[in-house]
Amino acid sequence: MAVAALAVVSLGPPTSPPPVPDQDGDSALRAVLTEAVRRNHYPGALAQARSRERTSDVAIGVGDVRNGTAPRPDSRFRAGSITKTFVATAVLRLVAEDRLRLDDTVEHWLPGLVDGKGNDGRRITLRMLLNHTSGLFDYTTDKELSHTYERDPSRRLPPHALVRVAVSHPPLFPPGTAWNYSDTDYVLLGMVIQRVTGRSYAEEITRRIIRPLGLRSTYFPGGSSSIAPPYLHGYEMPDSGVIKDATVLNTSFAPGSGDLISTVGDLNRFLSALLAGRLLPSSLLRQMLTPVPRSRAGSDMDKYGLGVIITRLPCGITVYGHGGTLDGYLTGVTGRQGGAHTLAWVINGSWGVENQIALMDKAYTAEFCATGSTAPGLHRRDGAGPA
Repeated sequence: MAVAALAVVSLGPPTSPPPVPDQDGDSALRAVLTEAVRRNHYPGALAQARSRERTSDVAIGVGDVRNGTAPRPDSRFRAGSITKTFVATAVLRLVAEDRLRLDDTVEHWLPGLVDGKGNDGRRITLRMLLNHTSGLFDYTTDKELSHTYERDPSRRLPPHALVRVAVSHPPLFPPGTAWNYSDTDYVLLGMVIQRVTGRSYAEEITRRIIRPLGLRSTYFPGGSSSIAPPYLHGYEMPDSGVIKDATVLNTSFAPGSGDLISTVGDLNRFLSALLAGRLLPSSLLRQMLTPVPRSRAGSDMDKYGLGVIITRLPCGITVYGHGGTLDGYLTGVTGRQGGAHTLAWVINGSWGVENQIALMDKAYTAEFCATGSTAPGLHRRDGAGPA
């Protein structure tokens, strides 16, 4: 079964030192991505860095192994768990409108759903879902469910069925006492959005975020297994060692936790608007960007907030964003507070997941710690600034 979550692994900080400062803006980032593609035999990589004055695109390798064409900057791809930041933003907007409270319980909005095997929706709040302190089992790691999707990749299960798989397992810890990344949390948040608004999480995010920001290449696929062109082909490498095109994919197993389709440009525009305070009141944005004590969203550099990964780089800069893993793709987006400098990237091969966190930390260190990148504008070719 494809896991829509960001793979959380204990790799520690990047083993290589921060890049030597340079004047070429994107050369340090290009070197990191080129090495990742070379070492892991990925087909290609695509990244876009944005500031107020400049946009820089980095394309490496191929976007389609059949014709050998380079990745297009406007190519769509499956964003994986970056979806969670969109969902968290929608939930917090409802909080800002007093239609939800962070201390509301799951039981209040979804009565009777989280129950049994020691699970108790009366003790789990929306804040715990947002920051992964609910203790709920991650349904994507259920072996029987994985076998179900292996036998029938077209099988579609509704969100409540995925939650029932999760609560068939005992909780990992009492709610609020520890931290563990769980896709179950965001499936539940998607269901809460629908209960409150009468619209699906996909409709609500489209109405509140995607359309107002003009994210024309971003959408939720719904029942479709394909990606609207132009798109970046995604690849898997089975045990045979021969890569397999995984672009066509049923993502019903990741409702609200990893089913978004987007581009590097749109992800940058979204994150820039979020970090600039255009989507949330300052008090809620501050809570969103506050790390959870004892959270470890990857390496020692990475903590978790409310739907965001918070990374403290070796040069002292802190960036905020998310990463994702889905069949065919490894993805990431991050930026500095205020939204003036962001970076989005994708690799179109989903093997080597154990290296993803180290790659993210290295790429972000290269982009945000290089000479010139700490200034409001990047010293790069002309291009459009963030939305």
